[in-house]
Amino acid sequence: MISKERTPRSSIGAPGFPLIGSLVVIGLLLLYGASFPSGGPLWVLPVLLAFFVLGVVWFVRLAMEVFNPEGRPGVKRNLLRWAAPVIVGILVCALAAMGPGRFRFSLSEEDFEKVARSAVAGSGDWRMDAATLGLFEISWAERYEGTVRFALAGGGNGIHAHGFIWSPNGEPPLPEEEEYEPDVEHYYGPWYLWSENF
Repeated sequence: MISKERTPRSSIGAPGFPLIGSLVVIGLLLLYGASFPSGGPLWVLPVLLAFFVLGVVWFVRLAMEVFNPEGRPGVKRNLLRWAAPVIVGILVCALAAMGPGRFRFSLSEEDFEKVARSAVAGSGDWRMDAATLGLFEISWAERYEGTVRFALAGGGNGIHAHGFIWSPNGEPPLPEEEEYEPDVEHYYGPWYLWSENF
């Protein structure tokens, strides 16, 4: 029996579904992480690193093909597949720059405001435990002097609490018993962002 000698590959080929699909999934995770106010969850950092590593892999593969005379025709023939990672990267950056957090909150604002208004009009011992408001999971909400503070779940760095404050009368007062002074910044309208600051 005569075995045919396999000729070495002269080209590594255009990116396939594993590389392009991974970049799309990682890009969606990054956009989800960017939709949290006051910074995304801690898991965003390794996901961002994975996005960068896949980008480097794509660039090295492209460079190998471009500098290999036998691979150049494959680059031209599969231009869309070679361009797909760049398109994904540009889309992720453009969507992240547009502020997915503001968009996500605008879809949830009505639910937050409804709870805040009912809290301010409610009993003196009002407090809300874990719940879903719009597109956000909250750990708790509490009323203080005509404002309502919502602590978000699922975002942040797992150490410092953060969220929204509904304060229709301007800069929100904070409880005096806090051991630290949270960072508070105006978001828009009657809404403020807050995060713990140890």
